[in-house]
Amino acid sequence: MSYNEKIDIVCIGKTNLDIFYYYNKFHINNNNISKNFVISPGGKATNVAVNLAKLDLKVRLISCIGNDIFGNYVKTHLEKILYFTPKIVNTTTAVTSIVVDKMGNNTMFHNIGANKLLSEDYIPEKIEISFIQTGIPKKVLTTALKNSKVAFVELSEPAQFNDVKNFKPEIISLNLQEIERLFEGSLNKKIDKLLNYTNKLLLKMGKDGILYATRKKIIKKEAKKVKVINTTGAGDAVSAAFLYGYIKMWNIERILDFSLEFAAKKIQSPISTI
Repeated sequence: MSYNEKIDIVCIGKTNLDIFYYYNKFHINNNNISKNFVISPGGKATNVAVNLAKLDLKVRLISCIGNDIFGNYVKTHLEKILYFTPKIVNTTTAVTSIVVDKMGNNTMFHNIGANKLLSEDYIPEKIEISFIQTGIPKKVLTTALKNSKVAFVELSEPAQFNDVKNFKPEIISLNLQEIERLFEGSLNKKIDKLLNYTNKLLLKMGKDGILYATRKKIIKKEAKKVKVINTTGAGDAVSAAFLYGYIKMWNIERILDFSLEFAAKKIQSPISTI
């Protein structure tokens, strides 16, 4: 896309090269032959950015990649569909190897690579709406939060909750395992506590669907039942679809229904995006 076009959203976080190995049965301490092998850009912020770009939004992605063959691959791929402004450093691009079984379940092996070197000077001074992935350097995270008029925070790294909570972002998104790490007590108590630090909560519950909460309402929606090829990136698809509906100013019921439909499409894809 052209650098002069109006940006609908800025996504800030990680960019990886995802390498998928599909298998029927995996044997420890043995050679395993993958029945299918796929590569694509990945990382939560990247997945959200790509999904939103495929929904025809104008998206800017800010992350850090290495000056290597993997970085060149993801840069070439991403520049075709969105405004990609990475920091490029002389180290290895992050790589995630993902083993996917016949049920679509995944096991991941991460190398954080260049992601740890993203710096706050790459964050714009004024951002209308942002998607911010946690698990990035603290100064980058806090600068992005400070500079965003509306922030959607993916709290995939609960250890950074203390860096997030004082900014009270408009939306916090996380999954069941992540909210378990934040607070003690029942799920309802955890939700109530988290709403002290955000206006809107999006809780992703895998095959049990999604839950949306504010101080005024709680809405739970069941997941769509479809044939599963690959669950990798399903939560990122929910986040992207939610943001799309939010930007389009849809009502919340329509946003949540669309989020589930979009996630159902994603889990039928062999990569991390639709």
